[in-house]
Amino acid sequence: MPRKKKGIGWQWWLVIAAAVLAILYYTPTGDYVILPGITENLNRIVTVQGGKVPRHGRFLMVAVTLDRANLLDDIMARVTPYGEIVPAAQILPPGGHLSQFIRMSAIQMKESHEYAQVAGLRSAGYNAREAGNGVEVEAVLSGFPAVHRLKVGDVILAVDGHAVTMAHQLLDRMAALPRGAVVTLTLRRSGRVMQVRVPTTVRPSVSPHPMVGVEVATYEPHFVIPVPIHIATGDITGPSAGMMFSLEILSQVRPGLHLTRDRVVAGTGTITANGTVGPIGGVREKVVTVYRAGARVFLVPRANYRSATQEARWMGIQHKLRIIPVSNLSQAVQALRALPPAPVASGRDSRGDRAAY
Repeated sequence: MPRKKKGIGWQWWLVIAAAVLAILYYTPTGDYVILPGITENLNRIVTVQGGKVPRHGRFLMVAVTLDRANLLDDIMARVTPYGEIVPAAQILPPGGHLSQFIRMSAIQMKESHEYAQVAGLRSAGYNAREAGNGVEVEAVLSGFPAVHRLKVGDVILAVDGHAVTMAHQLLDRMAALPRGAVVTLTLRRSGRVMQVRVPTTVRPSVSPHPMVGVEVATYEPHFVIPVPIHIATGDITGPSAGMMFSLEILSQVRPGLHLTRDRVVAGTGTITANGTVGPIGGVREKVVTVYRAGARVFLVPRANYRSATQEARWMGIQHKLRIIPVSNLSQAVQALRALPPAPVASGRDSRGDRAAY
């Protein structure tokens, strides 16, 4: 009687499956993958001297995880809503490396701290402002009076005896001069303060105002922050938490606004010193992250609103997570104050292991 042929046992199928998964996992694609990341309770990160942290409700910042993609990531991103493949060209600077991106993201985070402090305090009525230590000459234009009188690197300190600390002040002073005026510039050159008299000219093709022919920028620009504020973000980098820093600052300085409405409110968006909210990356993954963390209100830049709501529908949480689009800090404040107060939520903070941005 012929012997029945044996098939491959289930143990061998497991071995084959494990081998395939290993190949997929250890084969890089050259792209990057954005995955859901972490949230952080902002009243643990932002400390305003003399500020008051509300007893109930809290703001969450949200970061996503960025990692080098493998074949498994590529497959999972296509069949689930919980990941996004991004070409390396969209992440790295031309000819650059990941280390450069990380350094740039760290700088962006530091800048977002400063912008958020100015925007938040201005919204609270404080005189937070930009300042400088003079106006630096960055270029001397050929064929203009400044040639042989001014040099690149000169720092202009005064115009006809009127101090200037920022570039726009110099431009305003020049615009007020009469045609044909000779201007006296007080400047610092190689550590020595001196005065230089320079004729002005009007070139309608360049500017309708008198000019000497230099390109300038504010020297050592910085912000004057009237209230001491400390923001400790650790390893999290990038600019996308700016709006939420501003809201946390405003909430602590003006607790009577009751901005959280006793809710767990998450949000994302860059911020400028004047309060403009800009778009961010990874909003799909941030929808996943904030929902897992217990937030049921999510503030997003208007430019990211469509992608965020599409993700919420894909997850089936469009009726559970309220996504609010905003273009500036004032709109965010108005939207929050329009929410009805809610019982204290029980959301939790989530944490991840990979570097987030």
